[in-house]
Amino acid sequence: MYRLINSITRKILPPWLYERLISDWDKEGFKKYFKNTSWIFVAKLISFVVSFFTIAIVARYLGPENYGKLSYAQSFVSIFSIFASLGIDLIIYRDLVAHPEKENELLGTAVFTKLFFGILTFLVTVIVSITISNDYSLTWLIGIISLSFIFQPFGTVGHLFNAQVLSKYPSYISIFLAFFLPALKLLVIFFDKGILYFAGIIAFEALFYGVANIFLYIKILKKSPRSWSFSFTIFKKLFYDSWPLMLAGVSGYIYARIDQVMIQHIINSTAVGLYEVAVRLTEPLSFLPGVIIGSLFPAVVNAKITDSTQYHKRFRSLAILCLSISFIMVLVLFISAPYIIKLLFGAEFVESTHILRVYVWTNLGTVATSLIYNYFITENITKVFLFFTVFGASINVIANIFLIPLLGIVGAAYSTLLTLFCIVFLFLLTKNNLLKRARFLA
Repeated sequence: MYRLINSITRKILPPWLYERLISDWDKEGFKKYFKNTSWIFVAKLISFVVSFFTIAIVARYLGPENYGKLSYAQSFVSIFSIFASLGIDLIIYRDLVAHPEKENELLGTAVFTKLFFGILTFLVTVIVSITISNDYSLTWLIGIISLSFIFQPFGTVGHLFNAQVLSKYPSYISIFLAFFLPALKLLVIFFDKGILYFAGIIAFEALFYGVANIFLYIKILKKSPRSWSFSFTIFKKLFYDSWPLMLAGVSGYIYARIDQVMIQHIINSTAVGLYEVAVRLTEPLSFLPGVIIGSLFPAVVNAKITDSTQYHKRFRSLAILCLSISFIMVLVLFISAPYIIKLLFGAEFVESTHILRVYVWTNLGTVATSLIYNYFITENITKVFLFFTVFGASINVIANIFLIPLLGIVGAAYSTLLTLFCIVFLFLLTKNNLLKRARFLA
């Protein structure tokens, strides 16, 4: 699998760029982490291919209006989801890499904390949805999907496999779900059960993923959740390190998902459905850069511990690699947009073409902000990133207020593009000064 992903990368990138990037990594170390990447890549690739066509079938079955309702419910729940996880996932991942001797306390504290706040967030999400909407179908959709908050904590174990460069095991779960979940959706369509069943499948995915990870933890690592323990000291440290990430996550979800929520309230569900097609077609473009960033992150962390110069070289190479891949894929989708929409989603969604050709460029910003996000985590100055995401969320909300009434659905796409551009530009403009100030305050 290392050969497969290495071969794909060689074909995508010009030879001079490939050699330049790889030269910044020691070959054996790079091969070790790249092998780990290949497992995640294959799982994501299979999931993408299967789910890509399933989404098209579901959208055709539901039509723009009902597909828009389901998309609105998912977006609404996403905005609350960060309160269920408290933004501690990447902190746990980082600490499991850096402090493997504290594994039981880290996992136990993370799972129990996320379970408590998951239940609390579920209740709050349902109450808010009832308060702001008179559409009971939307309330039911939101309530069912938000059950995932209660199931997700058990999937935290997956971070341990990634931290130990054993990503192939969680990838088995992802590969299975890549086939099983679409099969369930096709059964819903075949028996004509309706939109609520699709919401149930979303909640079931979180439940299955959590249970399966616990099973692998017991069978593969030969360990037991009974050895986990809650540490108030670790909880305080996790909360201290992650609260900026939590607030940043809220802001991040706002500028990532507030579009659908505002389109629903300013226009209608049909408009949400048309916009969601553009979002869905763009999101898969992030999977390869995201997989590479996620799997090579431990190598960047380790380089920072041992060699500062090597750390900066690796991070620079990682950024160039991911942005180069992203640009090529964005260009391909931009050119082929009308053909893909008509072929997969049908004539009902043809209005999504113009939206997609604008929205697809947000992928470059998404990859760039992901790199910035990981950079500040590595530097352990997450409070700095909070400023950027709050800034971005504010721009997106304000831009949507003006651009959606002025330009219609495509105004939301321009708002997201403007938001990501401003975040990246602000980072490049102020990075050095912000880092110095954050380290001084720390």
